[in-house]
Amino acid sequence: MKFFLKTAVSALIFLLPTTGLLYGQQTADVRTVRWGFSPKQVKEAEPTKPTSVKKEKLIYARTPINDRIMGLEYEFNGDSLLSASYYYYTTASVTKDDVLAASVEFEKQMTDKYGRGKTALLGDTRNIIWLTPRTQITLSVGNVDRGWSVELVYLCRVCSGQPVKDVKGKR
Repeated sequence: MKFFLKTAVSALIFLLPTTGLLYGQQTADVRTVRWGFSPKQVKEAEPTKPTSVKKEKLIYARTPINDRIMGLEYEFNGDSLLSASYYYYTTASVTKDDVLAASVEFEKQMTDKYGRGKTALLGDTRNIIWLTPRTQITLSVGNVDRGWSVELVYLCRVCSGQPVKDVKGKR
């Protein structure tokens, strides 16, 4: 009886952290997707159809974020999700002030969630970077080619950087 009890307790001690780890890995990295998702899995996770589908990109031109309509672009390395980027820039209906207000909102949300980020200036662009164990998040705001823009980029830190091969070994 003691042997059975010791074995059961040992198994339980081993299984509880393992189960927690498996469930913990189900948490989304960005929106409702995880790094490594295929384009098909990302399409299934998004509530709308993509505006554009390219070889290694899915583009959603009209995604509601913080009471704004923004662009969202997913990039893949082969069949594996590598990054997600929100973008918002000046147009006939979006002013510089709108862009700057969006950047302030994003900065506050990211700081509230991840703490103070690391700030750097690159020319006329201000970048703030936050790191999580799986993701690098970069908020960029500035006056670029098209005018004022803000971009929030989530980049996979745990991806290998190598194109994913299919079962037959092709890229």
